[in-house]
Formats: sequence, C-alpha cells, structure tokens
Amino acid sequence: MIQLPAEDAEIDPGHAHTWCLSFPDAAAPAPRRPTGYNQAAHLAAAWSAHTANRPTTFAIACSFELPGPVDLPALEAALLHLAHRHEVLRTRCRPTAWGVSVHVCAPMEAYLAHVEEGPLTSRASTRAHLHRLLRQVNPVTGPLVVMGAVVREESATVHVVYDHLVADVLSAPITVHDLARVYEDLIHRRRPDPTPAGSYLDFAREERAYNSVLRAQDEQLRHWRDFITRGARFLPTFPLDLGVRPHHSCAPVNRTHDLLSGPLTQRVETACRASGGTLLTGLLAAMATAVRDEGGPDTYRALMPLNRRGPDRYRRSIGWFVNAVPIEIPAPRRAPLDVLVAGARQGYEAARRQAAVHSVRAQQLLGRADDTATDDHPAVFFSYLDFRTAPGAEHPSTRAARVHLWYPASDGSFFWFHRTHGGLHLNTLHADTSRARRTVNSLVQGLTRTLRAFAGVSG
Repeated sequence: MIQLPAEDAEIDPGHAHTWCLSFPDAAAPAPRRPTGYNQAAHLAAAWSAHTANRPTTFAIACSFELPGPVDLPALEAALLHLAHRHEVLRTRCRPTAWGVSVHVCAPMEAYLAHVEEGPLTSRASTRAHLHRLLRQVNPVTGPLVVMGAVVREESATVHVVYDHLVADVLSAPITVHDLARVYEDLIHRRRPDPTPAGSYLDFAREERAYNSVLRAQDEQLRHWRDFITRGARFLPTFPLDLGVRPHHSCAPVNRTHDLLSGPLTQRVETACRASGGTLLTGLLAAMATAVRDEGGPDTYRALMPLNRRGPDRYRRSIGWFVNAVPIEIPAPRRAPLDVLVAGARQGYEAARRQAAVHSVRAQQLLGRADDTATDDHPAVFFSYLDFRTAPGAEHPSTRAARVHLWYPASDGSFFWFHRTHGGLHLNTLHADTSRARRTVNSLVQGLTRTLRAFAGVSG
C-alpha cells in the first residue's frame, strides 16, 4: 500500500457504481455509546465549519484492484459484511448541549443504496469519480461511508471512502484485507467469518475512563507540561515560513515524494540500527536535521500520531485509534549519526510514554483557550507507518492498494512518512502558497540528502 494524492490516481476506464451505507430513518437506535475524544473534537470542528458555510470533510479513501470478471452481488455483500463486522461504521453522531450523542444501528438495519452511474471513458473521468466520492462523505449531514467501483470485463477498481470521524489511515489496509477476503469467500461459496471485530466504541470508552480522572498536576502529564513550557504554547508550530497569514486557511496541496528505493531504505535502517536506533528514529533525526539546515531551530518539535490498537483485541479494527503525542528531537550541529539517533530515540521514548494521555484531554487540562490549530502559526504533524507490516498487509490486494486523503483547507503542515515494499515515501499536505511550495520542496531535498548521508551515500 502507498499513500498518494487523489489527483495522482491512475484508474482505467470502466463502468461506475456507487454504494452509500444507509439506515432506515425510522430505525430505533441502540442505547447511546461514548464517543472517542478524536470524534468529539472532529465533530465540533465540522459543525463550526458547517455553520460558517465552509467545507467540513476530512476524507480517507482506500483503493484496490479485484481481478477477473467481477461478481457485483458478491462485491455488494462483501461491502455490507464490512459494516456488519465493524460497529463504528454503523454509528450516528450528533452534537448536543452536553457533548456528542452517538447511537449505533443494528447490523441488520444497515443497507447499501446502489447507484449505477454508467460508463467512464477516460482516466480523467475515473479520477473525477473518485473525487466525487471523497467529497460526498460528511460528518454533519452524512453519509459517513461511501463505496464505489469502476468495473471492467477483466477487473475492477474498488474504493471505500470514510469521513475521518470513523476511520484513520491504518483503517485502509484493514478495509482492503477484509473486503478482498470476504469477496473471495463469497465467489468460492465459502461462508465468511461472522465474528465482529473489536469495536472502536469499546476502545473509546476505555480511553475516556483512563483520561477522565486525570488532573493537570498529575505525573502522567509531566511531558506535556514540559513540552508546553519549552514551546510557550500547546500546539507546536512549523518553524519554517509557509507564507500563511494568521487565522487564515488556504487550499491545500497534497504530494507524494519518493525518497529512497527499497535497497537504500534498508541501508539507512541498517545504519540506524548499528547506531542503536531504528528506521523511525533515524527518520526523526533526519527530519530534525533537515529542518535545522533550512533555518529552523536545533530542536524539532511536532505532534506525532501513534496507533493505539495494541497487538490483540483491536489490531484488525476500523476506527480512529490514533492519539497525537508531543515529540522533541534535538539536532546538534556536526553531531555524528549515533548521537543524532540517540537523541531521537530518547525523544521518541518520552513521547510514547504519553500515548495513553489523549491530546484532547491534555489540551483541556493544560492548553490556553486561544491555542487552537488556527492560532498565529500553523501546527505541524509527523507520522510514520510501515505498510509492509500493517494489519492485512499479507493479502496481494492490500500490497498493491492505495490510500488517499482529502482535506478542503490547511493552515498547517502534515508529513506522512510511509514504507512500502518499493521503498520509503513521504506524503505532504500543506497550504498551497508559493512560499510553502518552495519551503517544502527544499526541505524534502535536504531530507533526502540527509538520509542518503546516513546510509553512507554521497550526493
């Protein structure tokens, strides 16, 4: 799996279908369930944008291929099985005076509203089809899940699009694996496994139980307190000039950069391990070094999303299991690789110790009232995923799949590093200004040089 801009999607022409995951209007909802911290914050921001007549969606799409003449009834049944298996896909979320109301519809109440859209005769039209799906999901008005397929005589490209309210990026390989496996079972007349996945709503309840009793002075928040003190604010800001005016969001630009080939990525990992680290800590050290060399500070500060699924119950569950933790990586000048990696390892380990303290709860306890993502400077996020080892990565459809993100506006910068069987890649999203393009292009070039130097390769 690779993370690519939707603008770069290459989908062969075919016959287009869409399915919207729906529920009867009169269906009696199950008892209210606790929502996740991420969901509550996302829905509050979405309602604020909706009220101001601004775009509300942050969509995540996975796209994969099915070989052979496609059995549409089997594909539709596989899509419905996905909603049966993952409870979060059957939720209805609405803001209330006291927070967020979350109701879950029973599996048998879910159905797919199918529309046959007709022939798409060019890659431009298939790409436009994907963009329509990305814009269709909406956390305020619904739907939260839309599915599509471009069907040809000998293959089909299948898309599943989620609003971020119900999924994170690691939900993409899980989705592809579940759908491809169930589809194969159905076309071979095998009964799919009916066991439901561990529910994100159960995880959200557990997460809230831990966080609700925290207080600002607790030891668990020491790293957050120190991080805020050193940075003078709750959210870390991107230290390089992106040309964004304060309190102003711009249209975003999303690009994927191929940083290193597979063999060269392995050389970097080998060098980092010889220095007592991993590829991840090497990436953190390289990012800190590249930012410093572009005129930034000697310590790189960012929020880093961490996957909270754990190894067992939730490993193959769809949902928003990510928590953003504060990370600080020193990049002293003229330091050798072992010193850089040691500093990155210490910074990462300190950040990981904050994994159970949700960033929303930390901001409630420690943040300023005006310290938001649209404050004076854009926030910065650093992410790393190894898609080779993601849940479901062993399936051929997952290995060749793509994940796309769509975000209507940005005043910050996102850096999604991801490793595939083909090498190391960086997906960036930032405000579409001429200054931001120059800054990010230069940073990516410096980052590539730094990583190659770590591997002992000049130029």
